[in-house]
Amino acid sequence: MRIATMTSLFREQRGSGEYIGYIESMRRCKEAGFDVLDLNMCAMLHNKTEFNGDDWMEHAHKIREEAEKLGIEFVQSHPPYRPGMQGSFETVEGEEFFKEITSRSIIISSILGVKWAVLHPVTECEKSEYNLEDNLKYNHQIFDETVDLAIKNNVGIAFENMADRDNRRRFGTTASELIALVDSYNSPYVGVCWDTGHGNRVYNDPVQPMLELGHRIKALHINDNHGKTDEHLLPFMGNLDWERIMKVLKEIGYEGDLVYEIRNNNAMPDSLKDLTAEYAAKVGKYLLSLCQ
Repeated sequence: MRIATMTSLFREQRGSGEYIGYIESMRRCKEAGFDVLDLNMCAMLHNKTEFNGDDWMEHAHKIREEAEKLGIEFVQSHPPYRPGMQGSFETVEGEEFFKEITSRSIIISSILGVKWAVLHPVTECEKSEYNLEDNLKYNHQIFDETVDLAIKNNVGIAFENMADRDNRRRFGTTASELIALVDSYNSPYVGVCWDTGHGNRVYNDPVQPMLELGHRIKALHINDNHGKTDEHLLPFMGNLDWERIMKVLKEIGYEGDLVYEIRNNNAMPDSLKDLTAEYAAKVGKYLLSLCQ
């Protein structure tokens, strides 16, 4: 295992709508001590990335070339996720736009050598949102085309564990639902991304579902909280038991990397973000020492 972080760590800029591009973010992540990255493409949904223009593939190749120069490896990616629980759009144009940027994100992931692209499961809210079979059918309806494209491009799809929102159940929140979804594909290219923060919001013992999922866990979103909201804190700043988590990852034979999904405070002056990123890298190295 290695410690990794998302390219979005430096993205947002204090007091403005401006954002830092992928190449600058890569360079700063490298300077902070990260050689392994997750390409976060969620902002494509809001037309706020280099990949939204017609020259998106050219940018992908430039990023790959820069990564090779820097000695950076991309192991995961986070394509844009569908809005809301059901993940549907009000217009045909909205749906077509999302399909286009999702396809781009899979191809970009392939160009950069990403092993696992992380997707959010959706919830069937029209027929019966608590019916397992209806939810499985709905997720296949939404994601089969993307999964097929990913497999053709040698990219795995990891479905992320969700957390209930607005007092409503979300499909993909429990280990049993994720097992049913992953196993329904019966493919080595489909697995689970375990988000430690989401698990802490849902389970009294957020380590137990990791044991249930076992070998299905192919990717991680590492973050901490106090069990109530998505705070995206560094490990040891919330109440998760990181000693147990690292022990379990070793026990289940997890073969991926520790990938941070942490929030480098958007209100923080840009000059301070490098210091916090360096600290995050050191915390990550300590985490890795727990399972050696």
